[in-house]
Amino acid sequence: MKKIIVPIDFSDCSKNALNNAILVAERMGMELVLLHTFMLPVATTDGTPLVVGSMIDDLQEASEANMADFIKKNKELKRVPYHTEILAGLLLHGLNDALEKHDAAFVIMGTHGASGLKKTFIGSNAYTVIKNVECPVIALPEDADITKMKRIAMSGDYKHRPAAHSIEPVITLTKAFFAHLYIIHIDQDKDLEHDEIEIAKSLEQYLKKVSHSFHFKRDYDVEDGLLAFAKEENIDLLVMISRHHSLIDRIARGSETKRLVMDIPMPLMIMPEWIT
Repeated sequence: MKKIIVPIDFSDCSKNALNNAILVAERMGMELVLLHTFMLPVATTDGTPLVVGSMIDDLQEASEANMADFIKKNKELKRVPYHTEILAGLLLHGLNDALEKHDAAFVIMGTHGASGLKKTFIGSNAYTVIKNVECPVIALPEDADITKMKRIAMSGDYKHRPAAHSIEPVITLTKAFFAHLYIIHIDQDKDLEHDEIEIAKSLEQYLKKVSHSFHFKRDYDVEDGLLAFAKEENIDLLVMISRHHSLIDRIARGSETKRLVMDIPMPLMIMPEWIT
């Protein structure tokens, strides 16, 4: 059975991510892995880092107790199979360990920040995870709800020919929610070239079993055009390819001149780079 890994830090944000993940797992017949990581205590003796074993045991026990309480308060978990994993260390390291162990379809995680992509990613674990894991990551702002999503938009990169398996997660998700998939290509100042048209046609063969449409938009700023399209079409989930990290980087840094677009609260799904 495919797994969905849900990082848990016992916050309201991770609780919301779990609630979303439960419904996704139920729709797609998947099992949840609730992953909690805790930082190791470090003492310094003559400048040498020293991890105290008894402190690790105490933190492990406290984490297990917190997880048990967290699960007890979430009655909806009874609807899907799940298990928990509690690991010492950084979230990214624990997540990569879990991905090696499990056949994971998605990581679904909360992002701390109540409004806007800009606030969502600043200082968050989600930003690090998105850039460093080889698994589709669905990143949800604190109040986001994708349990009734009907409009999914995927940025279409017509410069690279996608392999069927590389976009299968998007297709599977679209089918499970009976959603419509918008393929949106943003270009700055020119029409599609012949090779780009051929790559767009190759996408069509993968999308026959889902409701979909192709869209072309001109914008001198590709990232702005993509987010503007999502706003105009009331998109529930925006899917981006990992090579588009420039957008996420810009959001994290902030840009006063682009505040209007940047402040849209938007669930994001980041896909590993397409394989040619």
